[in-house]
Amino acid sequence: MIPYNPLAGGLLTGKHKAGSPTPGTRFTLGTAAERYQERYWHEAQFATVEALHKATAEAGLSLTTAAIAWVLANPAITAPIIGASRPEQLTETLAAADLTLDAGLKAKLDELTLEFRRGDSTR
Repeated sequence: MIPYNPLAGGLLTGKHKAGSPTPGTRFTLGTAAERYQERYWHEAQFATVEALHKATAEAGLSLTTAAIAWVLANPAITAPIIGASRPEQLTETLAAADLTLDAGLKAKLDELTLEFRRGDSTR
């Protein structure tokens, strides 16, 4: 399995804040902007990102690195499609390749993301 968009259009990088979408990003550019906003730009998603950020910061990790490591921790995953638009965006994502998440942190991330792993049709 090769998951697309494991950083939720950049939402899990911390560059987006609730309010108006960040100009010049997937949330405002091109024909996909409306779909990205419909899927991700909601209070519940921002609250979850905050909780995820807190959990990963307590573990000494960036949310970006932890998110990719969490995806890679699933044995069904071959490789996630990262979608970096600039080389400097690869630093934290590539760090995940060498990271094995602590079992307690993985369980916490599993718990915090359960609602979103059920798919869009149930939300």
